[in-house]
Amino acid sequence: MIRRVAALLAAGILLAACGSISPSRAMSGWVKQSGFTSNVQSLYQDVKTSAKDLRNLSLMSNDLHTFCNVLFVDDGSMQSSLPTPDRQATALLDKAYRDFATAAVECYSAIAVAGDRAKSLAALSSGAALLSEARARVATAS
Repeated sequence: MIRRVAALLAAGILLAACGSISPSRAMSGWVKQSGFTSNVQSLYQDVKTSAKDLRNLSLMSNDLHTFCNVLFVDDGSMQSSLPTPDRQATALLDKAYRDFATAAVECYSAIAVAGDRAKSLAALSSGAALLSEARARVATAS
C-alpha cells in the first residue's frame, strides 16, 4: 500500500514537472518571441522624436501628424504583444503604452488645439518613466 502511494506521488510530481516552465524562462521566451528588445528601442526613439517635434513650433500640421502617427502605430504594435508572463511587467508596460497612445492623440491635434502640445509632452514623459521601470522589471524577470 505504501509503495503504491509513493509510486503515485512520484508519478504525479514527474507529470507536473513535465508541463511546467520557470517564470524566468517564460519571460525570456516572451522577450525573444515579441522582439521586445529591438521594438522597445524603436518605440523609445519614436517618443524622443515626437517630443522634439512637439517642441518645434515651426512644424506644419502634416509633419506633426506623420510623426504622431508613427508613434501611435508602433505603440499599438507593442501593445499587441501583451500580456507578458509577468503580471507586474504587463501592468507597467500597459500603463506606458496607454500614455504613449494618449500622447499620440494629443500630438495629432496639437496644431489646432491650444494646450495639446503640453498635454502630449506630459503623457510622453509619464510613459517614458513607466517604460523605463517596465524595462527594468522585464530584465529582472527574465
